[in-house]
Amino acid sequence: RYWMNLTPSDIMWNTSDTGWVKAAWGSLFAPWICGSCVFVHNMPQFKPEVIAETLSRYPITTFCTAPTAFRMLVQHDVSSYKFPNLKHCVTGGEALSPEVFAKWKIQTGLDIHEAYGQTETVRL
Repeated sequence: RYWMNLTPSDIMWNTSDTGWVKAAWGSLFAPWICGSCVFVHNMPQFKPEVIAETLSRYPITTFCTAPTAFRMLVQHDVSSYKFPNLKHCVTGGEALSPEVFAKWKIQTGLDIHEAYGQTETVRL
């Protein structure tokens, strides 16, 4: 609730593959607990332009992706896209460089909220 900032009126998109613990927390547990909608997109391969077009086209309010994906997005330069509904961006899994935080903020006007966790904490 606090890191993802989810509410019942939010639409959460987490790009994590279902084999990652991030998918369990970002696509199932957190949205479910908060009553948020989950956006699902079948993307066989990560393409920054597809991510940017999707964030522009659909009313996604919260976006979670891996730090590597954020690096690829800022290299693609998403400043020409408008994300009218996006208000909260989160990442985790590895450290994100200060340059990527800064470029994302310049290109989108949004901060990235980073967290750290261990994959073992979700195992049942």
